[in-house]
Amino acid sequence: MKILALGAHPDDIEIFMYGLVCIYKNEGNQVFTMIATDGAKGGSQEDGLLTKQRAKETTAGLKDLSTPIFLNLPDSELGEDPIHQKIIKENVLNIMPDLIITHSQLDYHADHRSLSLLTSNSVSHYIPILYCDTLMGINFQPNYYFDITDHFEKKKEAILRHNSQSPQRFVDLSKLMNSYRAAQCNAPQGKYAEAYSFSPSFPFTDIREILPPSLKVRPFHIDNQNGFL
Repeated sequence: MKILALGAHPDDIEIFMYGLVCIYKNEGNQVFTMIATDGAKGGSQEDGLLTKQRAKETTAGLKDLSTPIFLNLPDSELGEDPIHQKIIKENVLNIMPDLIITHSQLDYHADHRSLSLLTSNSVSHYIPILYCDTLMGINFQPNYYFDITDHFEKKKEAILRHNSQSPQRFVDLSKLMNSYRAAQCNAPQGKYAEAYSFSPSFPFTDIREILPPSLKVRPFHIDNQNGFL
């Protein structure tokens, strides 16, 4: 299969999607990574210098997955120009992936929300889209949880490549969110999970066949601890 991870900014794939994309990569699937904006608003440096630095950081962060495709659309202005839809559509359809992983329309950042809508409009009913967790899980109702414990150290290393973004705070964020999502499935301490949402629509009413296995089910009993509880 061809899997496309589509992030709004440099470092978004690493923070929100890296574990699942690692699973797909390890299964032998062809993985593509694409960054919509140039990340120029993510720091105090001059736009040109910061853009170059963030591109280098992203290339280093995603080196074990693929060589990223940079669309270089303007940071914090995604979707304001109709040409953005055309550019995203052309680049996505050039790959024609079997599955797209991108942001939720309910996420905190306007670029995340815009990219989600632009992607959905670009592929219509031709490619299924799996939506990644929102920042701190706010307004997000996941229906798939994937165990990324075996890939969490690589995820940390990938995030830490983004020196311009004070990345340790995003490592701490990932530890918090991914351990909480694992605990929601009663996984024991030390486990990490990424959570995703899929909204069925024709013809993709059930995409479990193209998804990795979900977290192991662990029942909750007072007299027999099977997981976190």
